Amino acid sequence: MNIIGFPNVGKSTLLNKLVGENLAITSPKVQTTRQRILGIITTKHYQLIISDTPGILNPTYELQKVMQEEIAEAFEDADIFIYMVEAGDKPPKHMEWIEKIKNAGVPYYLVINKIDLTDEVTLKQKMKEWAEVTGEENILPLSALYINDMSAFVDKLAEKLPVHEAYFPEEYISDKTERFIAAEKIREQAFYIYKQEIPYSIEVEIRSFKEEENIIRISAEIYVSRESQKHIVIGKNGQALKELGTAARLQMEEFFKKKVFLEIHVKVLEDWQHKRNILRKLGYK
Repeated sequence: MNIIGFPNVGKSTLLNKLVGENLAITSPKVQTTRQRILGIITTKHYQLIISDTPGILNPTYELQKVMQEEIAEAFEDADIFIYMVEAGDKPPKHMEWIEKIKNAGVPYYLVINKIDLTDEVTLKQKMKEWAEVTGEENILPLSALYINDMSAFVDKLAEKLPVHEAYFPEEYISDKTERFIAAEKIREQAFYIYKQEIPYSIEVEIRSFKEEENIIRISAEIYVSRESQKHIVIGKNGQALKELGTAARLQMEEFFKKKVFLEIHVKVLEDWQHKRNILRKLGYK
């Protein structure tokens, strides 16, 4: 099942709620998600694999092009599509992508998210507008941020699953490595701590990940595009970097359920977002 939508509609929040873990990073800023990440739900009756994708945009540089290629890939392996919109959205903006999903030939749902931000009368009117586009049976309104019990939602999705043996062992919750998740936890906190373009200029690479009995020791490098950004990330007397490290470490400890020792260094990798060869070295396709 692949989740598609414009930036900031709540795709990563929905994935996290479905899996029951803070697997995909989230922030109030657009373009937080850069790569597809699979969340895996396994029960006695089915295994549901959910793909979170970057937000739809018109790319202007190489990193954004790679992000849009991740969405194109989602059209090649989907058994079910979820197309997410916000409660206040109107159909015309989304018609191109809804038509693509319809033409993909697999079941789909239009999820109207953030219904907590509207009233019942307005929501009913919006659902009527969307029903003319997708059919009422394909519409699922919800508030991904606040809904606690996702079981009915998951069961509805599972009804559309094709019959197939499980792709992953039952203990798996994602296809991503612990190194990837650790790097994303650092990048996530950058969106909350730094302003303007800085979070978009940051990439994180885990240089060392050593799990011991009582602690995980992680060494990470933050890459920025310019020397001036390096100084901002570090901050006066290293205070900003210390704040970032503390916030990221706490998030890692919550996720990994173990104490974490985190060491972070900052380096300049000039214009890394614009160079496809560097992006590949950093783990992008």
